[in-house]
Amino acid sequence: MIVSLTTSALLVAKTAFFWFFANIEDNQEDHDKRTEDFLINDGFTKETESDPLNKSLIKVLQDLKEDYRKNYYSQLSDLSFNTSAYTYNQIDRIFQFNRVQIMRLRLLIQPDTIVSINKSYNREHKYSVMRAYWVDDSGKKVLKFNVNLGNTEKVMFKNGNYDQVVITSAAKELKLKIKGLYEEIYGPMRE
Repeated sequence: MIVSLTTSALLVAKTAFFWFFANIEDNQEDHDKRTEDFLINDGFTKETESDPLNKSLIKVLQDLKEDYRKNYYSQLSDLSFNTSAYTYNQIDRIFQFNRVQIMRLRLLIQPDTIVSINKSYNREHKYSVMRAYWVDDSGKKVLKFNVNLGNTEKVMFKNGNYDQVVITSAAKELKLKIKGLYEEIYGPMRE
């Protein structure tokens, strides 16, 4: 009994000690492939890509991705940010910051929205709200923005579909809110 407890304790301790190392990427090629998949796959619809209002934003996104790619594949001495003052962990944080910026810009170009129905305080009326996602500093998508669509009975048809004029207007308003926060963090958009 004591031997099996000791053996179990040693295995748990050994597993805990080597847990970090067990999660390290198998090889650089796999990591490079995941990085390229992230940079290539924007997830935009054809409608988003062909929208003339998104043309300048997509150009900014392409420039961000090219800068990320250039830094990713460069030697440390050739990076566009001064590496002599950074540790490897700090460089990793810079790459994480850049990944989050790319994800946020993608959400500005094509907002990820949902429409929900809420009840008023006295529960007599239902109202609809369109919400949009944002990416927090850790890279997680969170609901951040919302626009009240109004009384559900007035904005939703009997067949369950929303009035597209209201939806389009709310989507534009959400996009402006997302752009405002993006520019607050990263500065004015280059056009």
